[in-house]
This record gives sequence, C-alpha cells and structure tokens, in this order.
Amino acid sequence: MSNPYSEDVVRYDLHKVWNDTRKEAYLYDKLADNKVQCLVCPRKCKIAKGHVGFCKVRKNIEGILYTQNYGKATHVTVERIEAEAVFHYMPGAKILSLGNFGCNLDCDYCQNWTYSQFQYTPEHTIQEYTSAQVIEKALEDNIPILSWTYNDPAVWFEFVIDTAKEAKKRGLKNLFKSAFFLTPEAVKMLVEVIDVFAISIKAMDEGYYTKFTKGWLRPVLDNANQIHRSGIHYEISNLVVTDLTNNNDNYDKMINFILSELAPTTPIHFTRFHPDYKYMDVKQTPLEDVMSARNRALDKGVMYPYVGNAFEAIGLNTYCPQCHELLIERFGLSTYIKETFSAESCCTRCGHKLPIVLS
Repeated sequence: MSNPYSEDVVRYDLHKVWNDTRKEAYLYDKLADNKVQCLVCPRKCKIAKGHVGFCKVRKNIEGILYTQNYGKATHVTVERIEAEAVFHYMPGAKILSLGNFGCNLDCDYCQNWTYSQFQYTPEHTIQEYTSAQVIEKALEDNIPILSWTYNDPAVWFEFVIDTAKEAKKRGLKNLFKSAFFLTPEAVKMLVEVIDVFAISIKAMDEGYYTKFTKGWLRPVLDNANQIHRSGIHYEISNLVVTDLTNNNDNYDKMINFILSELAPTTPIHFTRFHPDYKYMDVKQTPLEDVMSARNRALDKGVMYPYVGNAFEAIGLNTYCPQCHELLIERFGLSTYIKETFSAESCCTRCGHKLPIVLS
C-alpha cells in the first residue's frame, strides 16, 4: 500500500508540556535539507525542521528527531493483568499500568481518545517520571509486571525500551499492549526487553483499517508473525465493534489467521466495544455477539478463545481443551485458579498441560 503520510502533514506541537527532558529518537534517518524520517512505525513520516509527525509527539529540531513525551505519563495505575486481555500469563497478577499520550493511529471508536489524540489531553493529567521512579514504585508495592498500555506505547518507544531494560535487571516483567502498527526494526528492539505482548488486531480487512484506523493491516499481521516466531508469550485481541466487526466474516478471517499463520493454542480475546470518540450513535456490543465469535472459534479448532469487557460469562473462563474441566474461573477482573489446575499448568483430571505461565 502507498504511504499517505510520507510527508510532514501534521504541524501540531506540544506547547506547554515541552521542556528539557526531550530524548533523541532511537529509530530514524537524517535526510537532506534538515529533514528526518521516523522509522518507528510503517508511516515512516518524513518531517521537516520544526515540524512533527502523524503521532504529534516526535519532532524535528534542527535536523534531529526528538521524542517529546519521554518520561511523561498520563496514567500510573495498579490493575490486574486480565485488564490487558492477557489470561495465560501469571493469572491474577498485579500490574503497574503506564499510559502516555499521542498515537500513530486515529481510530474512529478509540476507547482512550482523550490520551491517544494529544490535542484532547488535559494538561493537568500529564506527570513526569524517571525510569527509576517507575521501577521503585512497582518494587515498593510488590507489583511484578510493568504494563505499557492505554494510548499505544508505540509512540512512547524510547522510554519503554529504557525502562523495560532496567526493570528486567531488577526482576520485573514487562507487558506491551499495542495495536502493533510498528516497523520490524521496532519490533526487534522490543523483543529484547518485553516478556509478554498483548496484540490488538482491529479487523481483518484492509479497507476497514484505512477508513476507521487511518493505518493499514499487513504490518500488524507481519508483526504478530514475528512475535510468534520469537517464542515470547503473546495473546491476540479483537475489539468487536457494533455494526462494523460484529459479523461472521470478520470472525472467520481472524480465526483462519490464527489457525493458518499462528497456532491453535494462541489465546484470542473477542472484546466488547462501548460507544466513544467519533463513533457514538450505536449501542455497546451485545454479549451474545462476542460469545458467538468465541464459540465459532472453538468449533473451528482454536483452543483458547475468550470474551472481553464482560463481567460474567463462560467465555471468560479457561477450560481444559482435552476433557473440558474448568481450570480458571473469572468474574470481571477477579481470577480464581481452581484445584483442578496444578502448579505445573496441568489439568489434574486428565493430565493435559496448558500453555499458561503461572509465575
């Protein structure tokens, strides 16, 4: 697909939140006439001096590309790992969720639009943290996982890399929840420091991506394949949007991608949408829609399909794929590991071993 964002088409700046904490970007090329080309995401924005790229947080200053959001957070919240659509990695574990501002997509139905679209971000919500402060907070509160999430940590790339690297030295894990609209070079750097990926695939249709996310699909699928080949734990989620992706065609394409290019053991979360941002004239996704997607995936051979943004449903639970014994029960974000699930991640009824990391 041609790149509609190859030039500096966005001139928005970070006005009052800009200060001397700027950080030179890790992935970019210097071009003629003091232009630079960002290499973090597939847009590969070419940015003239004094301008910013599509995400609005990466700026060309005198021919050098700087990230303007380094060490600036809008959310630092203690949650459970299930909030990130991750069910097979340390179930029930506490996470320190960290959010930033800006995004390299602009989804019409964005569930975090006041932060993903920086022009709507209240300035009073932006706080500054060092990597050391983030790590110490997690350690002091006995939180084993840092979760890079909310807007999309793709645009917080340098701070994520730096903090995750130091966090690993202190025994912490790192979770990266993203739409995965990244270059292979960016993914390669993340693989070196991230322990679990939560990958959001918006839909399985290129036209949909162009119209509703302002991105394109193929790099997302390629990156999911790259993570699969890396052997690092990952889970896939698909936001089922009312009147857009709540249909069998979308479900089947998602299911076929998992079975043909990933693995039947890949957890897939069909997640309910709530009206937000520019897409307000519809209802929240009915529970029966995501349950239909989950059951369809199960029937076709996906071993661990789930539903998301639901308080109570059998689609939240983990069952043994061999004997169908209930192993992990969930209500909202509360998780209960049953006696039928051993410390070795095995079903005690039939002995089947599940691909679930317990600690």
